[in-house]
Amino acid sequence: MNLKQSLISSVLALTLTGCISEFDAKLPLNESHILVVSGTVIENTDVTFHLSKGFPLDSVKTPKGSRDIDAKLTIIGSNGYQSQQAINMGNGEYLISAGALNDDVEYGIEIEYDGNIYRSTLSKPLRTPEIDSISFVQPEENGDIIFYISTHDDAEETKYFLWNYTEDWEFTAIYETTVFFDPEKEDYYIDRSAPFYHCWRNKVDAAGKYLIGSTEFLGENRIINRELYKASSGDERFSVLYCVTVYQKAISKEAYEYYQNRIKLNQEMGGLFTPQPSEVQGNISCITDPAKRVMGYVEVIKNTTQERLFICNGQITRQPAERSCGSRDVETKDLDKFYVMEGTYAYTSLAALYNAGMRPSGYLLLSEKGNYYPSGGWRHKSCSDCTAAGGTKNKPEFWKQCPE
Repeated sequence: MNLKQSLISSVLALTLTGCISEFDAKLPLNESHILVVSGTVIENTDVTFHLSKGFPLDSVKTPKGSRDIDAKLTIIGSNGYQSQQAINMGNGEYLISAGALNDDVEYGIEIEYDGNIYRSTLSKPLRTPEIDSISFVQPEENGDIIFYISTHDDAEETKYFLWNYTEDWEFTAIYETTVFFDPEKEDYYIDRSAPFYHCWRNKVDAAGKYLIGSTEFLGENRIINRELYKASSGDERFSVLYCVTVYQKAISKEAYEYYQNRIKLNQEMGGLFTPQPSEVQGNISCITDPAKRVMGYVEVIKNTTQERLFICNGQITRQPAERSCGSRDVETKDLDKFYVMEGTYAYTSLAALYNAGMRPSGYLLLSEKGNYYPSGGWRHKSCSDCTAAGGTKNKPEFWKQCPE
């Protein structure tokens, strides 16, 4: 987790005058070691709260112990309700089960930490409307892809929204291969399914990019084609099949204003009259010692809604980025010696070649000497094994195929 994520455990963006700008929470030097709380109470859901200690901006990396928080966290209600204690998952993460929430009861959280008790302001649970659509456009050939969201609430209950998203994409190894090597048998074998050619990646932006928006100053309670984010079409994510899942939450006007103030603080950080984080009030306070500083805003909602969008590579135009695996081609026709084209040393066995991180590529051929060898030679494993290039073979359950 990077410095920005450690400070606030979330990055938010604000919709103002028809656009969205990213929110990057920062702490000045004198605001270190305050308690930072992030999380949402969601009905009938196991939710995770993140607790950490802020630290100075001049820290080049996350200080040791900044997420070493030993606390007790529970959900409380105005009717005297108190949940089971959250499970400490380590690294500042606390998992807690939120049961059914009564519409007429106000809820919040209570934290016992370092000899003090912290509580969030109690509030009634908000209902989140459905997302109408997620869409994209590519205004220029090979240009950026722009993503949009549309939503509304006919009940006029929700005017403030928070969105975050996760990305999944399919990609391939640089070279497709059907020939493999078994180091125990010290022999080649063939698998025509090319099992290490297709892989998937996942990027969870829940702790990295949040977006907020409002219909407060619009003619109707409806958001139409509001920009969420942009992405380069040449990125690996769009090489085969890309999927974005957008999650929507209703938030209160107070939460919206809190994030507005945080954005203003970020933009003005360093100015003579810049408000300090302690002046930007969230809805959490220390009830045993009001002088204790704490950052964060805890919302209570009945539900979240989501919408998913797939993009096949044929739906966009793109200039594929150059892909390099830093390979060293190895000639293996002569089994007495294996020459590395860019090196000055030789491998004396296929097993030694394999143990050095090299893999056969292509398909199996028979040399004039009667020896089998891979048509693509031996290359670094990241060239023909997508798992070695950072992918996984765990295809998402919701995945689909692009049309031929």
